[in-house]
Amino acid sequence: MALPTQIDPRKLAAQGIALEGEFATKDLTRLNDSVEAVSGALKASLQFSLDESRQSMVTGKASVCVDLVCQRCLDLVNVEVNAAIALQVVWSEDHIANVAPDYEPWIVVDKIADLNVVIEDEVLLALPIVNYHKIEECTGSAFNSKADANLEETAIDSPFSVLQQLKR
Repeated sequence: MALPTQIDPRKLAAQGIALEGEFATKDLTRLNDSVEAVSGALKASLQFSLDESRQSMVTGKASVCVDLVCQRCLDLVNVEVNAAIALQVVWSEDHIANVAPDYEPWIVVDKIADLNVVIEDEVLLALPIVNYHKIEECTGSAFNSKADANLEETAIDSPFSVLQQLKR
């Protein structure tokens, strides 16, 4: 089921609504520009609620599979990106100081907010900084063979090899 793009987060929080669904990859323009390819739809599960002080809160998770460039072999590596979502809806930047410590502010000036943008922001922040295959899956043989050759070379040319002769 597709998630709505335009929502009233305060109304959803007052009603305690839970949303679960997907965003199509064509709607994720910034994510598409940041990765080589998006392998599937972005799936999200969100719970809107009010805390003890009647502040609108959004918690949940989002996940999507993307193709990124491996920094060792420069081939594509498929990575599942999981983003934990913990947001508190505020009216303006003046209210950011009142946001609970475990939550990020979500500034919603009008009644209606773009859910697609905020979920995409959270996924972009969850992208890995450096991307690698697992060592056994990486085709970067030049990287692995150089490391092995360097280990053998250092063992042979060690300045402490003379001490082993004295030990005998």
